[in-house]
Amino acid sequence: MEMIGLIAAMPLESKAFLRCLKEWRHTALGQFRGIRFQIMDRNCLLVTSGMGIKRAMDATLTLLAGSSPHLLVSFGIAGAVNDDLHIGDVIVSGNTCLLDKGLAGQFRSLASLSEAAWDAAAQVLQPDDARLVPGTAITTHGSQFVMQGLEEMPNPILEMETAGIAQVAAEAGIPLVSIRSVSDGPQAPIPLDLEAILDENDNLRIGRMLMMVLRRPQIILQSRQMLQNSRKAADHAARALFAVLSQPAYIRSP
Repeated sequence: MEMIGLIAAMPLESKAFLRCLKEWRHTALGQFRGIRFQIMDRNCLLVTSGMGIKRAMDATLTLLAGSSPHLLVSFGIAGAVNDDLHIGDVIVSGNTCLLDKGLAGQFRSLASLSEAAWDAAAQVLQPDDARLVPGTAITTHGSQFVMQGLEEMPNPILEMETAGIAQVAAEAGIPLVSIRSVSDGPQAPIPLDLEAILDENDNLRIGRMLMMVLRRPQIILQSRQMLQNSRKAADHAARALFAVLSQPAYIRSP
């Protein structure tokens, strides 16, 4: 039976996808939280990795150690680089790279959706006036800025995991799909400097975050709006992904 492995960084993203399912069950997956379920006749295993490229790679390796997926999926929320993307738009990335200290690393190609899967995902977004568009997943260590030139790529988005998952997938010879929805961007920026409040292992520096809030109390109100946008984006990414995986053929042949 066909097997699919899914990786989300945050419980917000995983729970949004579980709301699309009728049945699922928890499973032991090393240090990570695993969920098993079926879509059509496919066995699926979802792992919530935590934020950051290292956690995403560790979670993917753990998933592969306990299963043999035919496909991996990186999904969740992301930030838009350009202002022509709106909150809730969903991006299917054709390639990904790691942006480290302003320098772009190796670009890796990602799997493309079949025409039927693309149409199904686009259709579920239409009632919310959200779009499904192709793009580029730029993985960062929390940076909300990109070097000149990257913003000229088709619909670039900023996130913190896909390039690491892509590296593991490439080494294992498994195709990877990336489906992310816009939760922030030039029109609705994140009120916190993520790069400043995360350490080298993408752990939250509580002290620095509290100092930012004390200096700018308006961050509290801005954070409430950010949470609403994140929930909307997570819901759109989850529903688009469920529509994709519900198709008989969901990716194009290499």
